[in-house]
Amino acid sequence: MPPRKKITADASASVQPTRTSARNQAKVQATVAASAPAPTPTATTSAPKAQVKAPASNAKAASKAKVPVSRGKGKRLHNEDDEDEDKPEAKKVKSDDKVDDSDDEPAPAPKKMVTVVKRGAAPVDPCSGNVDTHQVLSTSDGVWDAMMNQTDVGANANKFYVIQVVHPIGNDNSCTLFTRWGRVGENGQQQRKGPFSSSVAVAEFKKQFKAKTSTNWEQRHGMATKKGKYTWLERDFEEDEPDKADSNGGGSSGAASKEPENIPDSALADEVQELCRIIFSTKFIDAHLSSMNYDANKLPLGKLAKGTILNGFAALKTLSEVISNPGSATATQMGGYRKAVEDLTGRYYSIIPHVFGRNRPTVIDSAVLLKRAALQELDLVDALGDMEIASKLISSSVLTDDSGKALNPIDAHFKSLRLTNMEHLVKTSQEFKGLEAYARDTHGSTHSYNVQLLNAYRVERQEETDAWNKAGFDGLKDGERLLLWHGSRTTNFAGILKQGLRIAPPEAPVTGYMFGKGVYFADIITKSAGYCYAHLSNGTGLLLLCEVAVKPFYELNNASYNAAQDSRAAACRATKGVGRYRPGAWQDAGDTLENETLTGVHMPHGKLEDGKDTTALMYNEYIVYDPAQIRVRYLLMVKM
Repeated sequence: MPPRKKITADASASVQPTRTSARNQAKVQATVAASAPAPTPTATTSAPKAQVKAPASNAKAASKAKVPVSRGKGKRLHNEDDEDEDKPEAKKVKSDDKVDDSDDEPAPAPKKMVTVVKRGAAPVDPCSGNVDTHQVLSTSDGVWDAMMNQTDVGANANKFYVIQVVHPIGNDNSCTLFTRWGRVGENGQQQRKGPFSSSVAVAEFKKQFKAKTSTNWEQRHGMATKKGKYTWLERDFEEDEPDKADSNGGGSSGAASKEPENIPDSALADEVQELCRIIFSTKFIDAHLSSMNYDANKLPLGKLAKGTILNGFAALKTLSEVISNPGSATATQMGGYRKAVEDLTGRYYSIIPHVFGRNRPTVIDSAVLLKRAALQELDLVDALGDMEIASKLISSSVLTDDSGKALNPIDAHFKSLRLTNMEHLVKTSQEFKGLEAYARDTHGSTHSYNVQLLNAYRVERQEETDAWNKAGFDGLKDGERLLLWHGSRTTNFAGILKQGLRIAPPEAPVTGYMFGKGVYFADIITKSAGYCYAHLSNGTGLLLLCEVAVKPFYELNNASYNAAQDSRAAACRATKGVGRYRPGAWQDAGDTLENETLTGVHMPHGKLEDGKDTTALMYNEYIVYDPAQIRVRYLLMVKM
């Protein structure tokens, strides 16, 4: 999974307009259809809404149509050049006729939500018109479904291509080759060819895949994208299995679709229910994905393969290396600096689909743009991992308890987080008041937004406690542990609570991480609140207060991508980016919050002071490079 990270940004977070989103929500349906004999193969091409069905039987057409087979020098179904803007009218074609599959003709804007019905091994394309009647062919050789993407920023090409072998439910003797293509963010055009036997349909699928990628279907894993060809996007269509600890002995599948008819009231406190509605909100996931230009039509959340996310990181890393060294061997081999940055930018957009409308995709071709892109794109790739977890938890939560009794869906989602403890704090308690004071007193003077504490929750994750104790941090001296802020998108919190805060993988470029790849914290609430993007969640933000083993720390006044290595070489546990404005004093968190489990942990006391230092930062940052140094202690819900 992608990491949890923080990137320095001391200025007030700018509010970005929400763009139209179209993401997929998986739901499982089961239907049965009677088999029918396969009629004569035909092909139809149409715009997305014009569903044209092949006739059941046509003697004249049958006399002309030939069942195509895979031939080394035979004609391909689609023209290699799919940049022609002429939109073909719906028409029948002979099985081997060429069909122009241009992606440049405007199409109706996609709906805000696209429902993907998964029946069998993969969902039928939602634009096909066959969602309720067909399923994707699955054989011992695999699932016959492929999503491809191609971005060429120089040519203003940003297009997708879908291939599926589908058949009527329960009748795989009558298969159709379905293809759809167009510009990313649009529905595009589509074609059907067939019906065929499953073996002929598979041969046609393989031929079409090779025509678009220049790679054999059997060699798609680890394939290198060839110039002018599509990139295959690996998707994960395995069934989401619930945790064994959450399954009941009655053999329940745990699928969210098997929701009991009589839904019981939630057993959770109202404040915990409110939190669950936020972190499992598909509406908020939509808004956050849309704001980052991500096209969930192409790679639905919950279907992202881990390798796809890592490939996205790797593409950015290579781009970073070329920009850092324009005369590198990589740049030279790719035809020079300009050609290299265009191709590498396109490679990244091909792996992680972005919606640019009809605008030319932005070329990342300078250190300034790279840093800006790193802030945005690493945030995107990072967030995709956590949102993927949320999406899978939503779709796979078990709606019964251990005894088989029905659970409220909110309770089921909460249970899927597998938290050791979450306890809502009473607002009149000293613990809540102490946290409220911490939030109030650490408001940065350069931050214009207000942060109002709404709810606070004690949190415990057993995995963190075990890792903490194993590393020996339970024996640290007083003051070597600090209670620090970490902010993130509300849509990331299901993933964070489920798996904890994580470090960027080796595939991620170091550019964009001011002090190297680690988990970033602050002692100023508004510093961390800027990463909540609360305007995308109805003005509600979520932050963590974590117990972090940081001392002794390695102090820096300026950015250093090598901070992780340098801090280790100096025998320090963490890096501290020294800020101008900082807490004037520190106090024992156990005493202040009347929480004895925090005895010896320090937290700021009182207002901020101006250190008047010459430093690149306005506020302190603390970076650790080992997740074992982190224990989540509180989750705070704020209004911004």
